[in-house]
Amino acid sequence: MFSHTATDPVRLTDATRSVFVELLVHGPLSRAEVARRLTLSPSALTKLTRPLIEAGYLLEATGEEGPATVGRPSQPLQVDASRMSFVGIKLTEDELFAVRTDLAATVHGETSRPLADHDIDHVLGRIVEAVEELTVPERPLSAVGISLAGTATPSDPVVHTSPFLGWSQLPLADLVERAVNVPTVLDNDVRALTAVQQWFGEGVGRSSFALVTVGAGLGCGLVIGDRLVTGRSGATGLVGHLQIDDRGPLCERGHRGCARAYASSPSIRRSIATTIDRPELTFDDCLALAADGHPVARRVLDEAGAALGQVVATVANITGPELVVLSGESVHMYDVCAEAFHTALAAHTHWTAGPVRVAVKPFAFNEWARGAAVTALQHLLLHR
Repeated sequence: MFSHTATDPVRLTDATRSVFVELLVHGPLSRAEVARRLTLSPSALTKLTRPLIEAGYLLEATGEEGPATVGRPSQPLQVDASRMSFVGIKLTEDELFAVRTDLAATVHGETSRPLADHDIDHVLGRIVEAVEELTVPERPLSAVGISLAGTATPSDPVVHTSPFLGWSQLPLADLVERAVNVPTVLDNDVRALTAVQQWFGEGVGRSSFALVTVGAGLGCGLVIGDRLVTGRSGATGLVGHLQIDDRGPLCERGHRGCARAYASSPSIRRSIATTIDRPELTFDDCLALAADGHPVARRVLDEAGAALGQVVATVANITGPELVVLSGESVHMYDVCAEAFHTALAAHTHWTAGPVRVAVKPFAFNEWARGAAVTALQHLLLHR
């Protein structure tokens, strides 16, 4: 439901919702093009768009005309993105990133806060500060979205598990909603990043794609048949512990030779720093050593690239995506291990499938926060 007036709200039927989303993601579009895309008659489209136009959510685009027709020209329709505002928040182990966006996920403000600890009162206080800082009086918020590594979904106010934050069965959405008096939804951070790519990024125009992230862990978001895959209780894209080599190193869960043991940034740093007895090395130090040809660092990064290539091939073999987006806070390691990555990707891609198209996108954390805002937007449009 969109707010129109207190006595005359705009109620979104499935058909109205489809028109609005089509224009939001792909607009401006002429009425004829919208009708063609959605298999609607001109009269049906007019009936569906009229309340949205009257409420100001749809506008006739200025400066361009649609295809010439008998009678007056058809002005393309577009969404008035300024009609709604959202705050998206990405929680990491030690920091909070937040953005304010409009309906088109354009960022109009951003902020960040350090997280001194994971006590819920402390984190809740930082969230409230960020929301208050980003709220503009003349543009009241429609919803708040929060993303984090762990098991969470927009349909459930509870964070069921978040290993990095040490939370279990925490009703975070309810706590935030009561504190800021704005509807609040949660989601896994990789799935939220996938959501923003689906509607406003690399996935626009693609009915299926995958997003694979590498950083402190490995994750995967999936869009199949134009739908963002959530799975039971949000448990999807759990690729971090896929078996790579049963003779490989151990991960922190005791799995030998899983993807996380090879390709996560802590594992890479630990393998190199321990082997050459330089505990002070950072992850980026290790990348620099590998780029300079240090034999230990070079081998560890090649093994990490090969493991990542095998993960991407496995995802592609199962889902058949049009594109795989490779991202995450440690994706710049690709510059050092690209050859090993692509060799493994080709070797493990099924022989009947074509080459997997990969786009490497080193998104900053404010893009992850933008994903949380889009999660809130999608939940408001599609599930309420």
